[in-house]
Amino acid sequence: MKLSRIYYLLILLVLTSLSSCDDDDDIYPQLGDDPRNLTEIITQTDQLSMLSEAMVQTGLDSTFRSTSTYTVFAPNNAAFENLDMSAYSDEELENLLLNHVISTVTADFTSTLTSGYKTTMATGPGGNNLSLFINKNGDLTLNGTASLVSGSFDIGSTNGVLHVIDNVLVPPTVVTQAQANPEFSSLAEAIELADLGDALSLNDPESENYPLTLFAPTNAAFENLMAQLNGAFGWSNLSDVPTDVLQEILMYHAVTGENLRSDAIGGETYTTMQGGTLSVGDDLVITDGSYDTAGFGMTDIQAINGVVHGVDKVLLPESVFQDILSATLDIKERSEDKGYTTFLAAIEKAGLTSALTSEEYTAFVPNNDAFTALFATINNFDSLDDFDTPEEIEILKELLNYHLHAGVLMSSQLTDGGTISTVYGDEITADLSGENARLRPSFEEAIPSQIVNANVGATNGVIHEINRVLVPADLVSALGIETAEGGQCPVKDESLVFFDWNGKDQWWGNVTPENDASLSLDGESYGRANFQTGGTGWVDLFWRNDHSTFYGADVVGTNISDYSLKFDINVLEPISAGKFRIRFHDADGNDVFYDWQPWNDTGEPFDTDGWETIEIPLAEIGVTDFSQIDAEFGMAFEGADVLLNFAIDNVRFDTPGCGGPDPVTDTDAVFFDWDGKDPWWGNVNVENDAAITLDGSNYGRANFQTGGTGWVDLFWRNDHSTFYGADMVGADVNDYVLKFDIYTIEPISQGTFRIRFHDADGVDAFYDWEPWNDSGDAFDTDGEWETVSIPLSVLGVPDFSLIDAEFGMAFEGADVLLNFAIDNVRFEKL
Repeated sequence: MKLSRIYYLLILLVLTSLSSCDDDDDIYPQLGDDPRNLTEIITQTDQLSMLSEAMVQTGLDSTFRSTSTYTVFAPNNAAFENLDMSAYSDEELENLLLNHVISTVTADFTSTLTSGYKTTMATGPGGNNLSLFINKNGDLTLNGTASLVSGSFDIGSTNGVLHVIDNVLVPPTVVTQAQANPEFSSLAEAIELADLGDALSLNDPESENYPLTLFAPTNAAFENLMAQLNGAFGWSNLSDVPTDVLQEILMYHAVTGENLRSDAIGGETYTTMQGGTLSVGDDLVITDGSYDTAGFGMTDIQAINGVVHGVDKVLLPESVFQDILSATLDIKERSEDKGYTTFLAAIEKAGLTSALTSEEYTAFVPNNDAFTALFATINNFDSLDDFDTPEEIEILKELLNYHLHAGVLMSSQLTDGGTISTVYGDEITADLSGENARLRPSFEEAIPSQIVNANVGATNGVIHEINRVLVPADLVSALGIETAEGGQCPVKDESLVFFDWNGKDQWWGNVTPENDASLSLDGESYGRANFQTGGTGWVDLFWRNDHSTFYGADVVGTNISDYSLKFDINVLEPISAGKFRIRFHDADGNDVFYDWQPWNDTGEPFDTDGWETIEIPLAEIGVTDFSQIDAEFGMAFEGADVLLNFAIDNVRFDTPGCGGPDPVTDTDAVFFDWDGKDPWWGNVNVENDAAITLDGSNYGRANFQTGGTGWVDLFWRNDHSTFYGADMVGADVNDYVLKFDIYTIEPISQGTFRIRFHDADGVDAFYDWEPWNDSGDAFDTDGEWETVSIPLSVLGVPDFSLIDAEFGMAFEGADVLLNFAIDNVRFEKL
């Protein structure tokens, strides 16, 4: 063993001989009755024979017999077949092998490893130990090149743990360090596109460019750069950037001839490989050729030919930055360039043009089709020309301000369920659950808007093009948007949809896929019928498929009482004659028909005034077991010569009703939402689990055993100063209700929730909420949020404005597990 390596290794205390075996069993319980050290395991494992030979050649076999603790990633023989070991000197080979070893106090089993960097025993410039990137996002990988060999890891020994891997971990260069970490994937792509891989991988101590210090921008930093370049030159992807420009930018990130570690990098100005200079302050703030500074994130990622530091901005030489400035347009000018003519006309009419040229905004800009869709769905205005009074122009201004966020917000900064503040004052909610990012306005019945073109840069902010105008809840009435009862219901389970004309299509029929922004229900395709039937016979109108695409049929089976057939329809021409015949046929001869003709039931033409969900209970159709439909299912029209002109979407099985909680109509009347309006006392904690949250924000969570039948400080308790809405309600108890949204994780079947309102003059009103006693069934929301509504007239309080002591809710009467989420405790007008 070489002395330099011996001094490097961490020496542990030698356990006494009388207890060593027992101690081994305690520390490494998987050793069994035959504990071995790392060298013994490697020597006695056939698939590691080449590693064993290399260890003997370099003297490392004796190192791994010591009592120090190591984590060894051991390449198997197949891994070494791709490596020419004869090209390595003994010293280089030893360093290569040590790049597979972590010296540690506690062995690193896979269960304890996390994504990030570890320091190996191999060294690079200045004797600094090399960094090893471990990625546990999916199958565990090392430096992006090696994976664990199945069944051959977490092998415990008396002096550490061994993991067999399928590739040799060659000491990484600064380039391979960038390639290994997914956070630097944009940088790795840029290096390849700029053809700088060889220049940045140089590992020659005799070269003036050795070693390198590489400032590595993160993916988010590159996203911000591309927004600027898009705004200046229309380049939307790295591949659009000319090679010479990309080379100039990347070379500006490399300081040659120095391995600058973070503890010695501050307070200096450096000349880069590009020729320009950048400065690093004593506070580790980087000043480049632009107006914005950069900061460090990950530091001291050591490579064999230099060191890498992650930075939060793409550094720009002055020449490139000035080119960007000279070409970039402000938000108004950029909107002109992108052709958002209706938006610009609206901005001009609302008097917001100067704001778009001087203020810093994130603008969610509806494209022209989005405005077409808006005017097709609102009743009070047919075009921008109809906003012609000062009051109406103010409505337009408020609508446009709902599309502006003060400050710059890149698409990467959006979070699923996160809210976006607007100049208007109301919030927008980001929905990242699908393939494309969507924005949900506070008008909950609105179709979400899809971001169709993100990060369009401008001098004073950024534009995100959207395909629908966002409508805040408070402007619904002013715009004339109908929110008729029984409107469109959301799809609860996508797997039960068998036609959506977006990949799930009928193979035969007169309905064709279409995606008109003014009609689309969700920004995607739908089916469109638009023809004269031409007679009274059977028309192959709607759908017809075989059983292989009858999605959900096996799920429903015979459980017909718990499911409905649903489809969303938008009737463009009212229908008043004929009938839709729905057919389900199996090969055994059962042929069931159901006639849908709502105009006969009502005596009125069928017209939806927008999208509406039709629901037909399966119990009415006459099929006893939908899993037996093995021939075909379909729908046709017959009985009248009429014009059929409608759009249809999401033909599906679904549970009955729309479901879901009631929207909050007045946020000022909410007194608990766990988003700043919190109880000061109780067993309900603030939580925000993406799988549970109602609106992307916090809610209250109870999860405990009550432990007895007495009063439990369960729910809420506050004094009158936070009793929001109480003065609004006052003595008007017949016109208001108490509401809260609840999501049960465990059903509740006994005990009592006691709601209390107390004033200092002695009025102490209690109301017992125990729905399980009323229904005889456990209270269970079936994995959904549900709104509970209690009329104020039954609570026993004559005037809520007099509640000046405390108000609260507790649980008593049973020892049960209370496990539920709760949100939006509020007063609401009937």
